[in-house]
Amino acid sequence: MFAFPRLIRRILTALVPPALVVGLLLSGSLAPAAAQAQPAAPAQAEAADFKARLGQWQDALNKAANRVAVGDLVNTEYEALRAGLTTVQHDAREAGAAAGAQRETAQRMLDALGPPPAQGAPAEEAGVAAERKRLTQTIAELEGRGKQADLIVTRVDILLRTAADQRMTQLTEQLVKRGPVPLLPSVWAALPEQVAYMQERVARAFTIVLDEGEWRERFLGLGVLAAFLFFIAWPVRRALLRRYGHRDMPGDGGERPGYRQRVVAMAVEAIARCLMPVVPTVALSGSLVGLLRDVYDAGPLTTLILGVSGGLTAFFLVTGVARATLAPDHPAWQLADLDPASARRLVRRIALAAVGLALAGTGIGLSEGLFTPPEMRAVVGFGTMALIALSLLSLLPHRLWIAAAEPAAETDCGCPPDAPDVTLPAPESPAEPAKPRVVWLRLRLLIGAVALLSLAASAAGYLTLAVYASKLMLTTIIIGGVLLVARGVLRELLCVVLERDSGQMAEVRDMVVVTDRGRRLVGHAGRAAIDLGLLAVAAFFVLPLTGMTVTEMKGVADGFLGGVTVGGVRIVPGDIMSAFLVLGVVIAVTRFVQRQLDERVLRRVAIDEGVRNSIRTGVGYLGTTMAVLMSVGSLGLDLSSLAMIASALSVGIGFGLQNVVSNFISGLIMLVERPVKVGDWVVVNGLEGTVRRISVRATEIQTFQRASVIIPNSEFISKAVVNWTLKDKTTRIEIKVRVTYDSDVRLVDALLLKIALGHNLVLRNPEPVVMFRDFGPSGLEFELRAFVANTDHILPVRNELRMRIIEQFRDQGIQMPFDQRVVHMPKVEAMLETLLADRVSAGPLLEVVSDAGNVVPLTEKEPKAVS
Repeated sequence: MFAFPRLIRRILTALVPPALVVGLLLSGSLAPAAAQAQPAAPAQAEAADFKARLGQWQDALNKAANRVAVGDLVNTEYEALRAGLTTVQHDAREAGAAAGAQRETAQRMLDALGPPPAQGAPAEEAGVAAERKRLTQTIAELEGRGKQADLIVTRVDILLRTAADQRMTQLTEQLVKRGPVPLLPSVWAALPEQVAYMQERVARAFTIVLDEGEWRERFLGLGVLAAFLFFIAWPVRRALLRRYGHRDMPGDGGERPGYRQRVVAMAVEAIARCLMPVVPTVALSGSLVGLLRDVYDAGPLTTLILGVSGGLTAFFLVTGVARATLAPDHPAWQLADLDPASARRLVRRIALAAVGLALAGTGIGLSEGLFTPPEMRAVVGFGTMALIALSLLSLLPHRLWIAAAEPAAETDCGCPPDAPDVTLPAPESPAEPAKPRVVWLRLRLLIGAVALLSLAASAAGYLTLAVYASKLMLTTIIIGGVLLVARGVLRELLCVVLERDSGQMAEVRDMVVVTDRGRRLVGHAGRAAIDLGLLAVAAFFVLPLTGMTVTEMKGVADGFLGGVTVGGVRIVPGDIMSAFLVLGVVIAVTRFVQRQLDERVLRRVAIDEGVRNSIRTGVGYLGTTMAVLMSVGSLGLDLSSLAMIASALSVGIGFGLQNVVSNFISGLIMLVERPVKVGDWVVVNGLEGTVRRISVRATEIQTFQRASVIIPNSEFISKAVVNWTLKDKTTRIEIKVRVTYDSDVRLVDALLLKIALGHNLVLRNPEPVVMFRDFGPSGLEFELRAFVANTDHILPVRNELRMRIIEQFRDQGIQMPFDQRVVHMPKVEAMLETLLADRVSAGPLLEVVSDAGNVVPLTEKEPKAVS
């Protein structure tokens, strides 16, 4: 969090247009020869300057090493020491980086001269030899500077770690150092004298301040300021709570307000109940401390003011956040999903506990700031620990943390879900009532354990350790509650931005993301960023309580972003973050350019959809390639160093990734040659459908059954593909017709032509034709051939023509024969012949009833074919 400027510089460096760099290089190459032949004086001056700075760095490191060796560093000395060493380290790193850049430039110039002549070869020209010698010396000198700078950086790292370890050791020794045991009679025997001494100090401070008329006037002015702030803050607070806070909503029928309304009300309640009283308190206490800063022997009064203001601030924050989230007077506005009765009891208990915690915090601040004697400090500390333990333990009973029966359902962005379309039946009431569910059980147990252990530690004489643990725990609880409120507000603001339909914010959002999927991704990324930012804020407030100073936190952040070396490989998270940011920014810009190009340029030109897809895809490939190259450049990687890796990968590509490379090359060919375009009607490998998308590896085809088929691009290049719409969407329709042999063929021909010409989608040029194809086994076979202008009309035109043919043929009495089949059954035929022969020889002729109902004599002896 402290190294963002450096990270921004990295990102801007990665985003510098390559053309600008090329222009600068060309301008340098085209500079006059006189400007290139610089005298040696600047180089000598630079060497002298580095030598002087090196001496200063070494002196500073020697002094710092001597001070660290002495030990017993106080906070101010430690801060000053770290600040000075960090400055030296920064200067040394910059000097080393500059020397490395100059060395790289000199090495490139030396490489341009080529290798020196081999032994026995003719000597090179004197000027070239002198330049080679000068460049060699320069490279050696610059290498020496870089190594000296690296040595300074390493020494600073060692000193910083040594000082940090020493200070941590001091802190540990202070925490485990045992003081007077507050329960011993000897400690209580020394209290009267020490209490009298402290009363005398505080009374003297009040006397010094109040005896002067000037201070009376100042206090009077501060009182007027306090009254003014009170009379401003109180009406504003009441107005905010009445208008936007928890309130009774008329006409709502007792329904619970929406999630967004509850979040807004929670934010308003938190601001009105926390900031409104806290800001005047902090302002007045800060003014008083500033006025008393230069007053002699007014330290006790200053400590008292700070302790009281700190206690009041903690009270307002705790009670304000509790009432904002739990809404005891208006349960419908609650966000914590606690049972209303439990919420009301918990708010009352939190108020009492906040009073106890405020008094305990004031007592701790006074005992530390007034430099009280050890015995008195032990007794007061034990009393404050007992008060803290009682206050916290009063908040732990289960009956205060019973969850609501029906917690509110919420979506990812914090908005209430849509109402279900189907009303589900109410669940049957269970035979036994469900046990109430309690929340935050583990956290409450942890808080109670820390409070009891702190009390036990103070009773045993380890007051410093008890105060340390209590401060850390209470500060974490207060900051965690405030940041949870801020988290809900920030997430809801993000949700509002993503859901807004109009306005400037919606226009800016639509420039970046348009689809619902993109908005969901932005929502997830935004929520993660909010959580990370709030964690950073929490760390900024909590880590100083652990003994870590601001400079240490800055050093940790710089060290993390600056990188660590693992196994000879340096990992730089700052560069990695900048690379990902550059990649995301360039890809987002590419998508924006694609969208604007497609919507505002290509559509107005009215070019083919396939050409638009090719242009859009090409711009996407170009932008993605630039994003990858820029992100790799921001990592500081030399692309030439990847040549060996690429050559090694080529072997693997040749054996294991043949299909992937083949599909990739085929995709590029398809985008350039365009044998298949988006929107074409194609048939490949027996699959027929419309091309929907052409990507790098495969092409998506949507069949007429609405199924998506992914076909590798190599299939379109290496195999036969039927493209109905490659050059022209005009296509021919063939309709086969069969009529009986006794039909008038001239009439059939005329009817088919008339039907085709009567359809408005059938083209007149080329005109429809009727072909008498063949004498079929069941009838005469004709074929109607007609052309339509668009392949989309094939199915409806074919369907309409067939229905008209049926209607016209029925009107004209033209019949369409069924398929005739002759089936021979030799065994059955032989059996029938035998039966017929026996019947004829035995008696009169057999009479058979025909289909028409007539009696027909059967006189034929031949077997009949059974159809």
